[in-house]
Amino acid sequence: MPSLYSYYTQVLFLSFIIVNHAVEIYLTRRQLEALQKHALTPPPEFSSYLTDVEHQKAIQYSSAKLKFSQFHLMYSAALIMYWFPLRGAEKLFLSISATGMHRDVLFLLSITLIQFILNLPWTIISTFYLEEKFGFNKSTPKIFTIDRLKGLVLGGVIGIPLLYAVLYLFQALGNWWWLASFLLVTGFQFFLVWIYPTVIAPLFNKFYPLEGEELKQGIEKLVEHAGFNAKEVFVMDASRRSAHGNAYFTGFGKNKRVVFFDTLLKQLEIKEILAILAHELGHMKLKHIPKSMITSIFFSFIGFWLMGQLTDQVWFYNGHFLRATSPGILLLIFTQALPVYTFWFSPIMAWISRKREFEADAYAAKETDPKDLIHGLLKLYQHNASPVVSDKYYSGFYHSHPPALQRIKKLESFKS
Repeated sequence: MPSLYSYYTQVLFLSFIIVNHAVEIYLTRRQLEALQKHALTPPPEFSSYLTDVEHQKAIQYSSAKLKFSQFHLMYSAALIMYWFPLRGAEKLFLSISATGMHRDVLFLLSITLIQFILNLPWTIISTFYLEEKFGFNKSTPKIFTIDRLKGLVLGGVIGIPLLYAVLYLFQALGNWWWLASFLLVTGFQFFLVWIYPTVIAPLFNKFYPLEGEELKQGIEKLVEHAGFNAKEVFVMDASRRSAHGNAYFTGFGKNKRVVFFDTLLKQLEIKEILAILAHELGHMKLKHIPKSMITSIFFSFIGFWLMGQLTDQVWFYNGHFLRATSPGILLLIFTQALPVYTFWFSPIMAWISRKREFEADAYAAKETDPKDLIHGLLKLYQHNASPVVSDKYYSGFYHSHPPALQRIKKLESFKS
């Protein structure tokens, strides 16, 4: 009963699109209401750290981004409706005169380029209006343009050969193409994570070692305990593009790095910098990146297996409003339509991320004075205009880091 399967899939797909976006808009409005309830003064727990002016800026900044995101959500819904129910993707595929692998590659590249162009105005408004309005944008039109062009070229250099390789395996290996493609893509992802800190990231930013004798001594002590190398702690010239401060851990093996934004270092004292470093080292010590990669590999395996089972199922293509069938069409469904179904995994992944942030905080609290990490985090909230209040449902669904109050209270429990 292929036609019946197609009909049920179409109903399910449309229902998910509508419900998902309705839930996102609902959660966004809940967050806006939560921010407005504390629009004038910060909660009592933060009154000694944040002035009313700083708090009001964070509320206004976050509210402006949320209001902007509501329009973007409606745009995203309209775009996926165009590609699938309105058969825009099918029309594009049929308009390409090439055949075989070349047709599939041109089709997927065309959709990627179209979406890049359509999303560009949103990025421009976000960067040169919202970020500029609140004093965070440091990028220039020249830097912005060069970054986008570099991203396009890099995406082409990496993506096109990989796409051709997957399509070749599809043709050459029959029913087992999905397993070979999974192994190829997984191996390639490991390779990209490995080369990212030393090859890809330097294409966009400059990196240099942390300086200062007192800071170096503190770093050496922390990294020795963590089994790290002080030469793998870097500063990034983030101030060329934004006033936001941050730090992150990336890579693995000999290419692992802890990276501080130069904007962050200007905002914190040495003890606070070391506490933030201890937090990032905690992610490394607790193997959070390998754990994330294992999770990603598991879901990738499931995805490729499903593609293998659905390769010849015409009802599946029709169920997503695509009457044409090809490997390129199948890849489009799994890259563009699959997130519609996996949307409800978001709160689970966010919960795992928050749990790991708590674990990294606990590690940092053992290696440094918890109050230094508290002060460092509060300065991050202050300088990044991040609100210290949030709606619990919105936060539970989206936030990869724990709410400010929960995080601070947990760190205070570690004080001696």
